[in-house]
Amino acid sequence: MREKEVPQDPSFYKGLERICFAVDDEGSYVPTTSAGWEVERLCTEQALLELEDQVERTRQDVIAGKASPLAYHLAAHQMPPRLFAQHVGLATWRVKRHLKPGVFAKLTPELLARYAHCLDLDVEELGRVPAERVRVFFEDSAGSPAAPGQEPRD
Repeated sequence: MREKEVPQDPSFYKGLERICFAVDDEGSYVPTTSAGWEVERLCTEQALLELEDQVERTRQDVIAGKASPLAYHLAAHQMPPRLFAQHVGLATWRVKRHLKPGVFAKLTPELLARYAHCLDLDVEELGRVPAERVRVFFEDSAGSPAAPGQEPRD
């Protein structure tokens, strides 16, 4: 793509730009900025909507007693058990065991505090899930991404 053809469509970047490479007038690749690309925005939006659906299915599993609240918070933070285990200094199999509601209910306050700290939550928040669906990756109806767990603004 030529330097002058780099898309500048509205995107998730919220006024920021990203670096990409394009061909200049001399035929060399040069770094240039892009405000976004409509196709990229649509693909990102579809992916984030799918991730939100996965988080919602996990929330429903927690409410149904099939999974622990930890499963919801890991999904909302996009942290697979293996990565989370590395962050809290436990074996992956132990973290996976704690995704079961009965096992999670018996965790020590110290371990719950470690988990909550890693997820930047209070211990009380770690032990519950939202009563209703929460937009996890979008902060508003315009489709702007939000931080994990951030509720949408209406």
